[in-house]
Amino acid sequence: MLTRAGVTDSTTQLEINIILNVWCLVIAVIGTSMGNRLGRKKLAAVSTAFLTVFIFLVGALTKAYGESTHKPGIYGTVATIFLFQGAYSFGWTSPTVLYPPEVLNYSIRSAGMGLYTFLINGMDLMVTFAFPFALEKIGWKIYMINGAWDVLELLFVMIYWVGTNGRTLADIDDSPDPVKFQTILGVGTKDQEVVVQDLDSKKDYEA
Repeated sequence: MLTRAGVTDSTTQLEINIILNVWCLVIAVIGTSMGNRLGRKKLAAVSTAFLTVFIFLVGALTKAYGESTHKPGIYGTVATIFLFQGAYSFGWTSPTVLYPPEVLNYSIRSAGMGLYTFLINGMDLMVTFAFPFALEKIGWKIYMINGAWDVLELLFVMIYWVGTNGRTLADIDDSPDPVKFQTILGVGTKDQEVVVQDLDSKKDYEA
């Protein structure tokens, strides 16, 4: 990525990569601390929206300055890469570990996490090996394709993700419909217990 951005010196690339990893670590810690305040869905949606904008900018700047010696353009490209990686780290680094077990029922949690781990590692392996070839063949266009995919991801998060903040795994398992309580009706955590009790009382009465 840095080579396509116009950074060709190996020592400079190493220095930038070290700083980039520290940057991502700090932002990921901040994002993790915000998980319960914003909620997993909002955190992922905000993160995806920003990283989508930044990946399109990376593609545009790479096209414009990737093979040039224009230092301001190269610096701008590198800065945008930092912003993209930061946006990803803020809303995706922690939820990729936290969110899957939260939305899986206890009876299928172990099998679901096993399948999830297999798929995510398989995708990481594919991207690691395929991305350099894609960059070599189509260059900056790969960023535009990635950005278009991120738009679809944002829509998926907005439509299908459910809110799980403020609820333990036991709460989610016991709740008759956590999606309705937190996503559709907007019932707070404290009120959820009252709703569940009312539903249980109704069931007992009907029985």
